[in-house]
Amino acid sequence: MRNNFVQRGEVGICTVASLQWAKQCLRLGRGIGNFDELSLSPHQLNAQMSIFRRFDNNPAAQTNGMGLQIVGADHDVGQIVEVQQRVNTTAPGICIFWNSHHTMGYRVATKGGRRECEWFDNEDGLWLADNDADIRQAVIAGFAARSYALILGMRVVNL
Repeated sequence: MRNNFVQRGEVGICTVASLQWAKQCLRLGRGIGNFDELSLSPHQLNAQMSIFRRFDNNPAAQTNGMGLQIVGADHDVGQIVEVQQRVNTTAPGICIFWNSHHTMGYRVATKGGRRECEWFDNEDGLWLADNDADIRQAVIAGFAARSYALILGMRVVNL
């Protein structure tokens, strides 16, 4: 997926893509298995981002506008381990998180005794592991490869 769409002089569809990913995971009751399960094309995500971009300073409006509710409040975090700790203890176990210029998603679940830890980054892909440590290493490596800034915040979401 590309993230180089432009709306109102701003680049990217990551916020809407991450919220859509979270919504689809919640609807399906699992992670998505392929791009088609995201249910929107990059062009459709760009159209939505052009609408929701105006709410970059109003996360509740963006989140609610995408059909999701914020669980609790936004949280300041600095590292992926903090995202994991919060998501591991807050139902339904799915969030979006961001740095100074990019938004991603994170999900944890246990199905049939099997742990699922998933990281969604529309620039880097969809990563799945069966434990926190392996997915944490994937996120850290992804951040290093792209020279991403530290994580600034996160928001647990639900339908």
